[in-house]
Amino acid sequence: MKRISLFFLFLILLLSFLLGARMVLSGDFFYLYDQARDYLLVQNIVDTRDLVLIGSHSGLSGFFHGPLWLYILTPVYILGSGNPFSFTYAYVGLQLTTVLLAYLIGSKLYGNKGGLLISLLIALSPATWSTVQNTIGVNVVSLVFLGLFYFLIKFLRGNKNSFIFAAFFAGLSLQFETALPLILIPVMVIIFLWNKIAIKNLRVILLSFISYFLSLGTFILFDLRHKFLMTNALIGVVKGGIKEKGYLEFEDRIIAHVNSLLAVYESILFNQNIWLIILMVIIFIIALILIHRNNDIKYRKEFGFLLLFPALTYGFFMLYSYPVWPEYVFGLLIPVAFAFYLALITVWKNSFGKILVIIFFVITSVNVLGFLQNQYLMKYQPVESAGSYINQLAVVDWIFIDAEKGKFGYFVYTPETFTHGMDYLISWKAKSYPDKIPTKNKELITYLILYPHIENDEGAYDFWKKNTLRTNSQILLTKTFIGGITVEKLLINKSEPEVDPNYYQGLLFR
Repeated sequence: MKRISLFFLFLILLLSFLLGARMVLSGDFFYLYDQARDYLLVQNIVDTRDLVLIGSHSGLSGFFHGPLWLYILTPVYILGSGNPFSFTYAYVGLQLTTVLLAYLIGSKLYGNKGGLLISLLIALSPATWSTVQNTIGVNVVSLVFLGLFYFLIKFLRGNKNSFIFAAFFAGLSLQFETALPLILIPVMVIIFLWNKIAIKNLRVILLSFISYFLSLGTFILFDLRHKFLMTNALIGVVKGGIKEKGYLEFEDRIIAHVNSLLAVYESILFNQNIWLIILMVIIFIIALILIHRNNDIKYRKEFGFLLLFPALTYGFFMLYSYPVWPEYVFGLLIPVAFAFYLALITVWKNSFGKILVIIFFVITSVNVLGFLQNQYLMKYQPVESAGSYINQLAVVDWIFIDAEKGKFGYFVYTPETFTHGMDYLISWKAKSYPDKIPTKNKELITYLILYPHIENDEGAYDFWKKNTLRTNSQILLTKTFIGGITVEKLLINKSEPEVDPNYYQGLLFR
């Protein structure tokens, strides 16, 4: 029996890998702002050998993620000598570790078959496999939530000490994301108060507080050193917001948050096939009816808890004045997957339920096979996007080949003003050309790297050159690459003024 389970687990892991790794297997991934920012931060840790208390900036002004994601990437950076593509191995490893841990925890809670089915549900979710090609720290939250819900379920089953460990994982999630982990604070209090035995145990209460704040140690030290910068940022979010940054009035907030909540429940589906959505809803409804009628169903209590957990969190999200983007709530895939597993085994006891479950997995299988066929049986089509790693690397390679020995300047135009991606690629590639020295200053030969401008903004490049670079120098050569990135090679006039200092704000990602 154990060998059979391991065989099926291997197949699930292989399926998960194939779903997410097509672009990586072709030597490419999406190299975007978030990835480049993280690489630069890791590079700084390795070069300066300074320990950091915070990671990258979060979506809340004045609030930061923790440094743990950077420390996870640090050995990858060292082993890969800074090669950006080496980080994709960590991305794939994170995906497979999440699926593997889902099996281990599912098996602990629901037996071997439960572990296999839960790991399959998580492996099939786009929240797990679609992020491999551009993984960022937030994708670790699903892994952390597996630990969180293991201990929460044990707590619901009567093990009061499990809350101590659940509190630690709740705090740990703040290392990788901000919105959902902050909402966890009142949610965890409600869950704790639900257990009438635990609320009378001072030892559990004290150790839970210690466990939670232990996981936030770096945040606490940083806030104490910076006059409670992050605490004040949170207070500002609760008080109000800025419409230009996406602030939602309460009426609009309800609609936006409800749609986001529905997307959380749909995240368990392989794709947004209307029949899969209908079947999922019917399965949940029938499971609720059967559980309501039969008080003897084994997992009755935790099914309701798992099913309603996302709704409870979104009740508190109503205090959050901005849109709740999918990446904020990746972790909620875990309670939905557990709840759907319990719904499946509940309706399976009913003849009509068996038919529904079989149809659900048949449709899912057809969609999965069709997806894999398109990915692997047809010739891979390279991504014609400026965000493609290969396309951006081609730009850098060309510049270094074209440049002569000595210094050359470069400047980067992006609509969002951040230049991290090209800065990191050039600094890494420069190690292979010790006789060529790139600088972010005007040199005799200077390259302008122009990412595609936003739609209907054809004058963006000329405006940027005139007002930011303050140049009208002769263009010696122009070359456009796949993805729409254009490089202009300039012969700089020595009498030109310095670049506007605001150009360098793109380097400030703290």
